[in-house]
Amino acid sequence: MKRNSELKANDDVFKIIILLGLLFSSSVFGETANTLSPNTDFLLGLSVGSNWVSGNETQTINLEPDIIKTYTANQSNNVIPSFEFFLGVQRLMTTQLMPSTFIGQLGLSVVEAGNANLTGDIWEDADPTFDNFNYKYKINHVHVGVEGRLVGDFGYFVDPYISGNIGIGFNRAYGFTITPKISAEVPAPAFTANTTATFSYSLGIGVQKTFCKNLQVAIGYEFSDWGRSGLSPANGQTTNETPTLNHLYTQALQVSLFYV
Repeated sequence: MKRNSELKANDDVFKIIILLGLLFSSSVFGETANTLSPNTDFLLGLSVGSNWVSGNETQTINLEPDIIKTYTANQSNNVIPSFEFFLGVQRLMTTQLMPSTFIGQLGLSVVEAGNANLTGDIWEDADPTFDNFNYKYKINHVHVGVEGRLVGDFGYFVDPYISGNIGIGFNRAYGFTITPKISAEVPAPAFTANTTATFSYSLGIGVQKTFCKNLQVAIGYEFSDWGRSGLSPANGQTTNETPTLNHLYTQALQVSLFYV
């Protein structure tokens, strides 16, 4: 019953995000189409990144009122890919307070990342003496958000930029497996898959170069917080405690291509 309600809640959140995105794009881009000034252009972007994941935590969990285990955390060292699609507008920005020219970009973005692999050991009775099992599971991340970029047009060979993105992430934790270190040991039932809707954000910095007026190529660093994630209880488990993370962080080297 709890599982069905969680899935329904996630479906409702996803529908709300799609509706808000449609309303945002139709209002912003529709208004822009009617009042497009010479300094405003539509913008399409595609980004590819290599991400390093961190944030796994050691947790002690009560599987049953009289059964307690500690799940230690190994820090992930795998590199996972990410892909981002951006649809928005850009506008030249010059004021008396800013004698230099800036380019402001604002729009909607959709990001999907590969599987983050989380691993560690399991201590029976939360006692390191009984370090009898290994565990592993995966987290897949999808993000829908509003992204803004500010590019400094200072007349250099490349232009510096900063970026920020806020929105809702969907973290699917799945594939939990337990491997005994001793053949005689019998593992507990595995936790089951779960998708969590959560607030997530990213911050970036880098440089970009404009080619043939309509093409922009950028390279930069981006820090992201995927937000909350967690597994569902194992079949037959009487408590609701599972491995849960409030934050999962990534650092990425990102290459972007924009068409104006």
